[in-house]
Amino acid sequence: MFWWVAPLAVAGFGALFVVLGVGSVFQGEHGRAGRRVIGGTAAAGIGLVLSLLGLNTQLFTRLTHEGPVAEVRVKAIDPAQNRYLVTVHRLDGNIPDQSCLLQGDEWLISGRVQKWKAWANVLGLDATYSLDQLSNKYFTAERGNGRPITSCDLTGKPPTDAYVPEAWSSWILANFYTEDRRFGDANYMPLADGAAYRVLITQSGFNAEPENDAAKTANDARP
Repeated sequence: MFWWVAPLAVAGFGALFVVLGVGSVFQGEHGRAGRRVIGGTAAAGIGLVLSLLGLNTQLFTRLTHEGPVAEVRVKAIDPAQNRYLVTVHRLDGNIPDQSCLLQGDEWLISGRVQKWKAWANVLGLDATYSLDQLSNKYFTAERGNGRPITSCDLTGKPPTDAYVPEAWSSWILANFYTEDRRFGDANYMPLADGAAYRVLITQSGFNAEPENDAAKTANDARP
């Protein structure tokens, strides 16, 4: 907020100098009036432009905010049978690692997301969530038909907003129209030996990205 409040304050001082310059005209101090009006106008214009740039930067930063959720690591157990050990290392709190034996082409992580309205994001509220399952997925329905579903429940207390206390969030939710929607969301990535991925929470839901070469190669090679 400093990056647009400080320039706005400069613009305010510039406007004040313009007003003082106008006052100097009525006092007959035309030289001083000219200097104040010119200097004040320049300061006000520069401050206003910089404050608008800072505000736009803040809006973009808040609406595109991403927070770390978990790191997903994959280890092959029986590649011929598409069996992998998948470990979820949480990045959003002090939660023990959880491992799950999956059989398939891809892992899928799912949970519930609370999305806020855009103006609430700008004011500091980030999307909240809770993870519920890690499960398997195949590249196509044809490959998956008739094959077992393998999954594990994910445990751990839902993380709280880093900037807004949980009690405040509940009060804001109850008294203001800040909630946009609640929904189930999921992301998936290929299973490959040695692959590591990072799961992120955006203001609109979950996202995932490869973290190492094995993951990038597997993701690029996905049918």
